[in-house]
Amino acid sequence: MAPAHWEAMDGDVKRRGPAVLEGTYEEGAFTGVLRQPRSRADFEAARTAVASCPVHALRLKPPAARARAGELGAPFSTWPRRIEEDVWALGEPSRETVGATAYFIERPGGNVLVDLPKPSEAIFRFLEERGGVRWIFLTHSDNTAHHAEFAARFPGARRILGYADVSARGGAYTAVTTDVEIQLPDRPEPMTLEGAPLADAALAGAELAVLSQPGHTAGSMCLLYRGRFLFTGDHLAYSRRLGQIMAFRLQCWHDWERQTGSVRRLVALAEAGHLRFAWLLPSHGEWHRLDGDGSAAATAAELRRTVAWMERQAPGRLPIARFIPWVQSRVQP
Repeated sequence: MAPAHWEAMDGDVKRRGPAVLEGTYEEGAFTGVLRQPRSRADFEAARTAVASCPVHALRLKPPAARARAGELGAPFSTWPRRIEEDVWALGEPSRETVGATAYFIERPGGNVLVDLPKPSEAIFRFLEERGGVRWIFLTHSDNTAHHAEFAARFPGARRILGYADVSARGGAYTAVTTDVEIQLPDRPEPMTLEGAPLADAALAGAELAVLSQPGHTAGSMCLLYRGRFLFTGDHLAYSRRLGQIMAFRLQCWHDWERQTGSVRRLVALAEAGHLRFAWLLPSHGEWHRLDGDGSAAATAAELRRTVAWMERQAPGRLPIARFIPWVQSRVQP
């Protein structure tokens, strides 16, 4: 997938940093394409990005591009894709989660679905062929669409959501979630999937651990798998433009200063030797295999850079109900 549309929706890149690829944006542009696809792989990635973008900021120009797209089959026909070992990216995102990427952990102790893709018989069949789903880990409130459909298809699955993100009313991009089985509190120490506290020192050896990280939303959480994969929801992502881990200031629905403080908690865990990861797997933005040896020291160094960058941004918040219409108003017809 090319899930970079979320970062593309984060403002005028031309004024904020060097381009990843050679090229220029038009002055004042909100988003831009630095170069056109040159290879089949480029075109497949671009077409997937077009299909993923919930506000149609990316498009294929007719007629040649659309004809070429028809030769490739459906945009997500080659998905799900294995990221590494037993971790998968599931493919077609839903517009009801603003195009969020969902992941699947295939493991003997029970499979974990991290956020939710667009429901389809193809994705249900993929999950069933691998033993179904034991846990549905919802990183935050605006990734909760379709949770009832997946719970109905996998009746033994237990859904997990931060208590502060549980909603009795729902909204344009949030579902009613009062029936979620496991509602986790915001606490400084790591937790198991069932909410039992974990000592900081146990984090490095835990197969699965939850880290409460409020900021993007009040109940945002990250999931750490085997000290190698960190599933971050909309809390953190990797930016090729910045060359580091970053957070989405423009898409902070709750409290940017609180979000910065949450990342400081991750820094403290890494500096103490308890937290390490090699893969950063967000629901929006680009997943990335970090440079370095995946050690706690390397993780701490990466996260310190993130905190320094976050501290340079303006405080505040922007409600999602205002952000989405604002973005849509800036997309050219």
